[in-house]
Amino acid sequence: MIGAAVAVALAGSLGVLRGLFRSDQFMPHAMCYLQNPKVIALHVSSDLVIGISYVSISLTLAYLVHKASRDIPFHWMFLAFGSFIITCGFTHFMEVLTVWVPLYWLAGYVKLVCGIASVATALALYPLVPKVFELIHEVRESQQRRQELQQANDELQAFAYSVSHDLRAPLRAVQGMGLALTEDYGAQLDPGARQYVDRITAAAARMDALVRDLLEYSRISRSDFELQPVDLQLVLQEAQALIHADAEQMNAEIRVEGSMPQVWANHRLLIQVLTNLLGNAVKFVRPGVKPLVRISVQVKGETVRLSVTDNGIGIPPEYQSKVFRVFERLHSVSEYPGTGIGLAIVQKAMAQMRGGVGVESEAGKGSRFWIEVRRAGEPVTPISQPVADRSR
Repeated sequence: MIGAAVAVALAGSLGVLRGLFRSDQFMPHAMCYLQNPKVIALHVSSDLVIGISYVSISLTLAYLVHKASRDIPFHWMFLAFGSFIITCGFTHFMEVLTVWVPLYWLAGYVKLVCGIASVATALALYPLVPKVFELIHEVRESQQRRQELQQANDELQAFAYSVSHDLRAPLRAVQGMGLALTEDYGAQLDPGARQYVDRITAAAARMDALVRDLLEYSRISRSDFELQPVDLQLVLQEAQALIHADAEQMNAEIRVEGSMPQVWANHRLLIQVLTNLLGNAVKFVRPGVKPLVRISVQVKGETVRLSVTDNGIGIPPEYQSKVFRVFERLHSVSEYPGTGIGLAIVQKAMAQMRGGVGVESEAGKGSRFWIEVRRAGEPVTPISQPVADRSR
């Protein structure tokens, strides 16, 4: 019984298939067009273009959903539209086929599938209308909040710049008065009084350095910087010249390994970035340890990564994500002088140059700070010897 039922079902299916592909009952559309080649060409070319376009749209929607399904709301609706559109495309392909082959039953069923897909898409779309309006409202609110936040941030940066600029005048006055007091009345002051004056002068100097770094951080945040090809070798030489006194005082040795390519950057910002990184590498070492700083470059495609590796005190893992914050210090001023803004300036400057910055370190075993920028042009002559050896 089961075998007979299967046989009957197969026979019925084959009969339906034969009926779909029968072409002896009707005349092709070309007959309706009176075999006019111009009319045939017009209809065939139009249906082909429409069908190919529909299929292309469907494939594009499917690819979009495949690549960004997590980021696209209602991504299943895109698939529904794609199904509806591709079935519409096949109805046009059938119109082309029936110009010469009258497979009208097959063409009718293709249209039926297209109709079912159309109705299903329409029914699925209707409940989404209020959700789409809600999403649009949320996007507008988010955009408004982002604009308000950006405006507040700009005002805060302008305020910080103004306050920092105005603070420097009285600080310079305090420093000047302290210096004048020491020079004019130093002989009349007892050791305790001289110590007080020195502490006042030193505190004013630290405050002035802090305000200066704040001004620089604000300037970098508020300004737009032009990027151009920059010779990394020349920038390194200028940065080393700026920290020459500190490096000589610490008896530091700075080595440049490999060739230095040209990169897309802002010359002034890149000098500041490297000056801060080299200055930290020379400064943050254990007492009695000779600073050894190695500068190397890795080129991967269009990306240049410059690394500054030291033999300093290192950074514990839990603090490595914090060192680029403003005023973030891991040690007291008495241990290692500084303002706590240097690495924040580095991160802000690299962001302005559309680059990256990071650190790899282990407490007590030194650190490797790296920056990434885009490559520009060919590398200059390789350097086989250390550029600077401050041990001599």
